[in-house]
Amino acid sequence: MSQKKAAIYHFTDGSQKRPIVNQKQIFRLTEFAKSRGFEVAEVFCDKSLFRYQRTEFDRFMSECNQFDALIAKDFYHISKNTMKSMSILKQLRDNGLEVHTPDNGSFVWSTAPFQKSLKVATYTCHLATPKEMEEVFQLRQDIFKTFTEKKTDWKITDQYADMTLHQRDGEQHELQKLIANRDKYDLLLVQNLNDIHWRTSNFCRIREALELDIYSLQDGYLEFC
Repeated sequence: MSQKKAAIYHFTDGSQKRPIVNQKQIFRLTEFAKSRGFEVAEVFCDKSLFRYQRTEFDRFMSECNQFDALIAKDFYHISKNTMKSMSILKQLRDNGLEVHTPDNGSFVWSTAPFQKSLKVATYTCHLATPKEMEEVFQLRQDIFKTFTEKKTDWKITDQYADMTLHQRDGEQHELQKLIANRDKYDLLLVQNLNDIHWRTSNFCRIREALELDIYSLQDGYLEFC
């Protein structure tokens, strides 16, 4: 049986001072890929921090059906925006690729355990005024309740919601309560993964703090691993 093939993707700032650092990172990713049982078939590396200049990433996406997996340092390297990153990850999933990172773990999209009895927390974060947020929260509560009652054996035990006027870090106080209470739950239920955080790096940090599987009505079931 032939070994599964992986592509490595990385980007740097293109500085002449960083070639050794970059080479060390590529070596680290290569060793990580091997530890996961993959043969590194190709390395794609951009030398720019600007997305519009990352032609190697675009080339990888156009050739991704040649590989079984993508290896990257973290999910920020796929996109700094959570929703864009999720869109790309789902596209790779649909093309049969696994995605693994040494810093943020793996994104494993799988079939949700709808028939399993689980204790669920819900979370909503919305850009709104207090009055608008009250209306949105009530609507989301109704949607989550209807979904779990009709489609699953899950039980919603607590619901959390934050309002943010400017999408600034530090405004998600209810999310911090959720993290503190994470041991009470088996699963986190959200409308979309962007609710957890709109920046990919922060989304991954919060996901690691939660240590929970996440079900997104929009994006699907994301295991914590």
